[in-house]
Amino acid sequence: MSYQEKIKGNWKTIQVSSRMRTIEAGYDRLKDFRMDSKGYFLIRIDLGSNQIQAGFCSLPEHLMRIQIIGKNAQEILNTILRENLVSTLQHAGDLGIELYKAELALRYRRKYVQDEDLMF
Repeated sequence: MSYQEKIKGNWKTIQVSSRMRTIEAGYDRLKDFRMDSKGYFLIRIDLGSNQIQAGFCSLPEHLMRIQIIGKNAQEILNTILRENLVSTLQHAGDLGIELYKAELALRYRRKYVQDEDLMF
């Protein structure tokens, strides 16, 4: 394999293949979305307690069974994964994005509405 570039990483030097593929990203929120069979989360922030709240709703009854509270996206997402509350990588990725938006809204005291853009 031939290498054309090296990138100095924190732990290792990464060699970039001269035959590396580039894939243009794309996602259609309506067409590509698949509901997680385990359920879904309702996310909100509480400015008074300075916390993010993620409520897990099970399917098919749409019953909120678990509430996870925390100060940042990483601890909440890792708790969700540890508790095995998602069954798809797409759902885990979407949760990570949404929880980080909630974290930013909390940090900068902005209005947070799940699945909407943050306004700065």
